Amino acid sequence: MAQNLAVIPEAMVLVDMIGDADQQLYYEGNSNFALRGRLWAIAAELGFGDAFIPQLKYTMIDDHVPFARRGIPAVDIIDFDYPYWHTVEDTADKASPDSLYRVGRTLEVWLENRLDG
Repeated sequence: MAQNLAVIPEAMVLVDMIGDADQQLYYEGNSNFALRGRLWAIAAELGFGDAFIPQLKYTMIDDHVPFARRGIPAVDIIDFDYPYWHTVEDTADKASPDSLYRVGRTLEVWLENRLDG
């Protein structure tokens, strides 16, 4: 997709595996430093600092990397500490509406601020 864009976006945010009831969103090493910092700062301002942990833990080859290679600021918001990933125990009871809300609200505020100038 990144190689066939008709319009080049200002940024790309990948939201991956963020519904875990035990949400722990660490910095990801292949993410744009400035954009990643801004998103985590917004989360902290919203009171979500317990879930958005501003420490590098993983460096992922994920769907954001082709965008980054094109020079598009790209961030991977991912909760990779999910023991049920790719198992039969990965069921709906492991998800949390609060986790989805934290990520969604953070992105909403970021987008609102981008549109306001």
